[in-house]
Amino acid sequence: MDIHGQTPTFRRVLTTTVVAASLALGLPTAASAHEGWLGSAAGSSASEAAHDDHDGIDYKSAPAQPAAKVGKACKQKGQISGNLVCKKVKGRLKWVRGTSAVAASSSATDLLCRNATYTGQVKDLRCTTSSVTFTSNGLPSASTPSMVGITATNQQYPTAHDYLFSFPRTPVRAASPSVPGSGAIGVAVDGVPLFSPWTQAAVLQHTLDAGELDECGGHAGRGDDYHYHIAPKCLIEEMGADKVEVKRTPIGIANDASPILALGWFDPANSVESKLDACRGMTDAKGQYFYNVQSTSKWDILDCFTGKVFNTSKDSFTTRRDSAGNEITGAKLALTITESYSKVTGGQTCYVMSGNLRNQMVIQTNQSVVSKSGPAAIFYCSSQCYAEFFEPTAAFPGQSVYLEKVTQRCPAGFNPNSLPLLPAYAGPDIGKRGPGSGPSSAPAAR
Repeated sequence: MDIHGQTPTFRRVLTTTVVAASLALGLPTAASAHEGWLGSAAGSSASEAAHDDHDGIDYKSAPAQPAAKVGKACKQKGQISGNLVCKKVKGRLKWVRGTSAVAASSSATDLLCRNATYTGQVKDLRCTTSSVTFTSNGLPSASTPSMVGITATNQQYPTAHDYLFSFPRTPVRAASPSVPGSGAIGVAVDGVPLFSPWTQAAVLQHTLDAGELDECGGHAGRGDDYHYHIAPKCLIEEMGADKVEVKRTPIGIANDASPILALGWFDPANSVESKLDACRGMTDAKGQYFYNVQSTSKWDILDCFTGKVFNTSKDSFTTRRDSAGNEITGAKLALTITESYSKVTGGQTCYVMSGNLRNQMVIQTNQSVVSKSGPAAIFYCSSQCYAEFFEPTAAFPGQSVYLEKVTQRCPAGFNPNSLPLLPAYAGPDIGKRGPGSGPSSAPAAR
């Protein structure tokens, strides 16, 4: 996020345009999702704040046994009957008394109004009889290794956003399933948006296959917005087996207002994979529908929506700009990211990513093109302090990039020379691809 506040702030609504499909689903062949840009906020408010601190929801993959008694044998770990839960005791499955959370668990709509369902990144949870709303900055927990492990980056940084999420309390069943394109499909319980697995290229490709995802299943998009494209692996691990498997707390909410679970993630005995429909959903013993993420590669979230899809998210953020005032659109870079962090210094936030280039074609000052491998870094503090790679508009071999470095006004306490930066391009103007690029957008290093 541009901390100078000199660039325009936009409101964005993450919308999901869907394509009707039969239950015999194949892969979509073209993107059908888009991000709509609004000039001003369409604010909303809600009352009746929820303060229920109970965890969990009573989603069952099999009906509870009516004759359940403490100490008696049961058949399925995690099964719930009243205030009893089926657990393994000394190697055998037995009914034991559950927590008050299990005893009090009820419907999915009630669960969405429980503070304990969400992580600390989610704020301002509010419920009415018809909707549930909350806010977040779109960033996962500080312990999450965001961006680490990506092998093909667009040089975007995870920055704080201003999200407002709003979902109906009750899902509405659609007449037929619909397949999401390359866009938002929901939100995780840490307030980070969930996207479909597809890249935004002309021909859809799984982001995992493209090398665009970090160890947790996410990356930063064109608006420096962090989001997950597959099951949020680190979040699920942080939630833990008890919350995910026993209490069956959702790990997210789909854009049709159905909860998303991760049964079988920790315990294969809890797997419902064989019971899921073509959209990766099923109905529990109470008649409540939910999606269940894939617990093995490729960790897909859902394959289609069974309910009516809603516009559920508004986002406010500031675009990054280069020294010429042009909006920055980072070029694809063959960089394996090993470290990503932000540093607040001199009243500014500097974002840094470093790792190793792999046979990346880099344009030199003399206009020769050299294949580069080895340590490299990029950073952005402001339009007067950054170093990033850009694709030229002039004719060079495909995938060639040049490094633009601007450091005349870097904040005190930030030393670009401490980073493994490649030599910056300092030759004639060769242009810069991206929206809003001006005629002189490749300045000499300074």
